[in-house]
Amino acid sequence: MDNQAVQKAIQLLQQEFGSDWQSIVQTIGTADLRKRVGKDLTSFMAFPTRGEGGDNHWRGNCSPEVIASVLNYVLENKRYYGKDINSFTLLDPMSGSGTSKAVADRYHVRSLLYDLNPAPAAGRGNWNALKHEGDDSADLIFFHPPYHDIVKYSGNMWGKPHPDDLSRCENYEDFLEKLNSCIRKLFLALRKDGRLAILVGDIRSKGNFYSIQHDIMRMGSFESFIVKGQFNCVSDNRTYRKPFIPIVTEYMLIYHKQDALAIPFSWKVDNQFSVSNVDIESLTWHHLIRMTMENVGGTASLTDLYQLLRNHPKSLRNAHFQERIRATLYEHPEEYILVSRGCYCLNYVVA
Repeated sequence: MDNQAVQKAIQLLQQEFGSDWQSIVQTIGTADLRKRVGKDLTSFMAFPTRGEGGDNHWRGNCSPEVIASVLNYVLENKRYYGKDINSFTLLDPMSGSGTSKAVADRYHVRSLLYDLNPAPAAGRGNWNALKHEGDDSADLIFFHPPYHDIVKYSGNMWGKPHPDDLSRCENYEDFLEKLNSCIRKLFLALRKDGRLAILVGDIRSKGNFYSIQHDIMRMGSFESFIVKGQFNCVSDNRTYRKPFIPIVTEYMLIYHKQDALAIPFSWKVDNQFSVSNVDIESLTWHHLIRMTMENVGGTASLTDLYQLLRNHPKSLRNAHFQERIRATLYEHPEEYILVSRGCYCLNYVVA
C-alpha cells in the first residue's frame, strides 16, 4: 500500500476520532483473526481497548475480555455436551486487582479468588500458592502468574517483599521450578472436564531471552495454544539503540482434565552436547571440520585438524580419517580457502 495513502488515512481518522483512532484501527485490523467460522475465540486474541473490570493501573493486569473469552468457551462447551453448569466455578489463584471476579459476575458464575497480597481487591488474601491448599475445586482455573521478575509485586505493588512471591525468585530456574509446582497443584484442583488456562509471556532479562510458555510443564490434554497481542505496554514509548526483536505477544495455554485420575504430563528437559566429542547422524565431515575451524578462529593447518579430530568418534571409526579430512577440504574449495601449503581458512569471518 502506498505510504502517502496510509498517512492520509491516519490524518482523516485522527480528525474524525481523535485519540481513539489507533485503537479503532487495531480493533478492525485484528477482527478477521479474532473471529472465524462463527467462533468468538480463535487461536489469536487481541483487545486494544481493555474493557471494564479490575484495575487497569495494576501492573501486569490483563483485559477482562481475555478471561471472558475462555470462560465463555468453556461454558459453551459444557452446554453443547449437555453438562451441568449450575455449580460452575471459576478460580483465580493470583487475582491481582480482581478482574476475574468482575468477569464471573458478568456471566453469573461462582468465583473463588486468592492472592498472596494480604489485602487483595477481591477474594482471600494471604494465600500462598506454594504452601496452601484451595478451599474448593473448579471447572475453570485462570492462572496469570508474574513473568519472573519483570514486575515485582510484594514490596512494590503491595506490602513487604515476600519470600514465596514468584516475582522475587532468585533466578529463572528457581522461578520455573516454583511455577511448575503451582501448575501441578492447580491442575489437581480441577474437576473432571475442567480446564486450566495459563496466560504467560516471553521475557528478556540481562541479555537473555526466556520463553515461559515453552519452558513450563504440560498437564492433561493440551487443548489449545492461543497467541495474544499486547497493547499499551509501559515500554511502548521507549527507544533502544541495541538491536533486538521486541516482544509484542503473550500466550494462553489451555490444559483439559479429561479423566478423574489419569493425568498425562510432560516438561522440557534441557541438555547439551559438543560436536567435538559426539557423533550424530546429521553431523557430516564438512560441518565437523567447519565448526572445528570456527572454534580455533577460522584458520587451521592439516596437522592442526588431524590433532584436533583424531579422537572424535568419526575418526575412531575410520582408519583413514586423515584422508577423509583432506578429501572434505578438496570437495568444498569455495568454503575452505587455501592460504598456504597445508593451511586453510574459512570463507567468512568467525564471529
